[in-house]
Amino acid sequence: MSIHSAQPLKKRDLISVRRALLSLSNKEGLKELCAFLTQYGCELVATSSTYKAIKELGFLCVSVDSITQFPEVLGGRVKTLHPKIFGGILCRESLDSDRQDMQTQDIKPFDIVVCNLYPFQNALAKGASPEDLIENIDIGGVSLLRAAAKNHAFVSVLCDVSDYEYFKENVSKNNGQTTISLRKELAVKALRETAAYDEIISSTLEKSLEIENNLLSKIGPIRSENIKSIDSFPENLSLSLVKQQSLRYGENPHQKASFYRIADSNLKEVCTLSHLKCFHGKELSYNNVLDIEHAIKLISEFKENYSAVILKHNTPCGVGVSLHSIAEAYERAFESDPVSPFGGIVCINSEVTLDLAKKLSETFLEVVIAPHFTEDSLALLQKKKNLRLVTFNPELPLANKTIFTHVQGGFLAQSANNIVIDWNKITYPTLIKPTDDILKALTLGMTVVKHVRSNAIVLANQYQSLSVAGGFTNRVDAVEQCLKKVRLPLENAVLASDAFFPFPDSIEMIKESGVKYIIQPGGSVQDYEVIKACDKYGISMVFTGCRHFKH
Repeated sequence: MSIHSAQPLKKRDLISVRRALLSLSNKEGLKELCAFLTQYGCELVATSSTYKAIKELGFLCVSVDSITQFPEVLGGRVKTLHPKIFGGILCRESLDSDRQDMQTQDIKPFDIVVCNLYPFQNALAKGASPEDLIENIDIGGVSLLRAAAKNHAFVSVLCDVSDYEYFKENVSKNNGQTTISLRKELAVKALRETAAYDEIISSTLEKSLEIENNLLSKIGPIRSENIKSIDSFPENLSLSLVKQQSLRYGENPHQKASFYRIADSNLKEVCTLSHLKCFHGKELSYNNVLDIEHAIKLISEFKENYSAVILKHNTPCGVGVSLHSIAEAYERAFESDPVSPFGGIVCINSEVTLDLAKKLSETFLEVVIAPHFTEDSLALLQKKKNLRLVTFNPELPLANKTIFTHVQGGFLAQSANNIVIDWNKITYPTLIKPTDDILKALTLGMTVVKHVRSNAIVLANQYQSLSVAGGFTNRVDAVEQCLKKVRLPLENAVLASDAFFPFPDSIEMIKESGVKYIIQPGGSVQDYEVIKACDKYGISMVFTGCRHFKH
């Protein structure tokens, strides 16, 4: 990620490029950088492998150990940690006392530090052993970056090859000098780099070293698992994010957007959006990514049979299950609301067959998400050039155990809602009890309503959603809209509510529709009146004791 352009500053904020320290694991762009610096008479000082590379490129260079008069030791673990190196980085040439120390100790100042860190992330991605990971933890490099960033009033720090060109442009524009604006930007980026580096190392080693929870409790509140599965709420928490891709725009064309992934490459055993493969169609948009997130969360609730969900604007508009085929599951999801899927996304938990592909092709869809596609289904679907085809693994558990929501100036955090129905809390308060088939329908209805914006009402049978209504400010309106949208017969239909009915008025409307089965959390002070109304109209009601608000 390149830094932003600097603002012009006063001449007193300019510092000449006189002496540079280089310590690089990634030597890309080194030749061009050395050529640029030497044309301004900048002295090059480097650690062993970088020194060798610079000499082979034909440039004059001074080795670090010739300055420290101390060889690299412990297999290269100690190279730069010496007062003549860090004194040269941290010295404040504007202070008489610092200048006196430098003269007494024969320390020369550095104006530039160019350093990238040991590739811990690469080693992690390649499945390195804990021992190899330990050896890929940079010590001196992190210290160099932090020291240079701390002293940005006098030192420029480069930690990213992609910033070399911008740095050269700034120096060229200012006749061989750096601006304070540039140095500040570079310093902030270096500190972010070290913070992200420390975060991924600590989260990885926390798992690989198998630290026990009882030990963690003795040394203070930190996460009990890797960053991918934060399941506690410590006093301090760092989330390290890496930009995975730029998006065309945000929710609307005038908004900019990007997708960032958690800076942990070792997330192969969980389902993450960063691992999804979009192999056909246009690039995923911001809205696509959000819809995919909600679709995968909903489809993950269905562990058996063939299941299909259709979403639009983060809201389910159809859900279907089948014992026989995925095409039948999709058809059931579609037929309850054949209008809303236009421009929506479809997510299924089994392979896309040619039969299903034919049905999908009948509607304009933005995205189809599935574990696999048969060759003949791909041949048909890929005729739609803009249709995004995405694969995922429905067998993997979802990554997020904690959900973060960005608010002004901070974040809200809560544990993930991983319950649909807790059967130990189920009660049957009405005179009429549900049958086994009705219980299947009640379960499907409550599964869907959990993923609908509150206030939410869902009508369903044991095979499909029949109508979905959400985002209402009162439950009566939600019930009324859900009943009004019904297109299919309500025989053996059930009604699911994400929260309790505060009054019997909704029961009056439900009675008129002919629906005889309700599932809801219960817990209202008016529960007795609601139960009495159900008994009066011959309606069976189940209390789950578990609310599913979704804001």
